[in-house]
Amino acid sequence: MNKIFMAFVLVGLLIIMVMGMLEMPEIGHVDNPSYNEVAVYYTQNAIEDTKSPNTVTAVLKYYRGVDTLLEAAVLFTSIIAVISVLRGNKTLTEKKV
Repeated sequence: MNKIFMAFVLVGLLIIMVMGMLEMPEIGHVDNPSYNEVAVYYTQNAIEDTKSPNTVTAVLKYYRGVDTLLEAAVLFTSIIAVISVLRGNKTLTEKKV
């Protein structure tokens, strides 16, 4: 009974995911939510506003600098967490032996 219920739930989630993917606009289409006035502003004014030689650098460093810094902090924290889990606790292991 439990396996049948889980199968129905997974099939339902699969149907929802496929329906959502079919409703997405094409990549590069004007109706795409990522193509809005912010992207147009960045591409037209990034070099003038920041005096940076590269538009990508201007966006990452000046417009999205704090976001990029926090993403790097999250990545660093996850690496430290994985290393600490894989290393294990040596004191508990030594006491068991």
